[in-house]
Amino acid sequence: MRRGRSLILLAATALLAGACAAPEADPRRPPPGIGELSTGELQSRWWSWAASSPAGSNPVADPDGSFCAENQPADTWYLAGTFGGRAERRCSIPKGRPVVLPVLNFIGTKAECAARLAEAQGTVVWGRTDVAVERIEPTTIRIKGVEGNPLTRKAGTVTTYGCGLWVRLGPVWDSGPLTVEGSAGSFSVSVTYDLQVG
Repeated sequence: MRRGRSLILLAATALLAGACAAPEADPRRPPPGIGELSTGELQSRWWSWAASSPAGSNPVADPDGSFCAENQPADTWYLAGTFGGRAERRCSIPKGRPVVLPVLNFIGTKAECAARLAEAQGTVVWGRTDVAVERIEPTTIRIKGVEGNPLTRKAGTVTTYGCGLWVRLGPVWDSGPLTVEGSAGSFSVSVTYDLQVG
């Protein structure tokens, strides 16, 4: 009887140890939380990144990708559209980094944001594959900017509404072209990235 109990206890301990063992980390998965950010946090982080550079080195005004690496965080790689019009950029990004970018994004009052979003349409193509575009309704966001940035135009934190069409790409492992096209009424954005992943 005692031997039977010992075997059951040993089997239960083995099962428990197996259940508690940490799963092997998948190096191709993004850090926890990147894909699950709330729409407010996603926008707040991107706008704060874009507002962290003054006009002379701002990635939204970048004509060729020279400012692509400005102030990038450690867990995500942000890409930018334009202030309207076309740009062709070459950008080197770390292998396996998740990428977040707006197709079109707006800030303002809730009503202003909703009106712009109602007209918004856009597409993103990665290589030859159409990428799903996420429509984000007006959400309260907080933007931390530096003096001279062309987005909030002042240093400090601004609370406003943000909305737009957004893309969250999982970890990027291969180089290739990324094409972003968007419009809302008479406003349009067209950006082609030559992404060099390494």
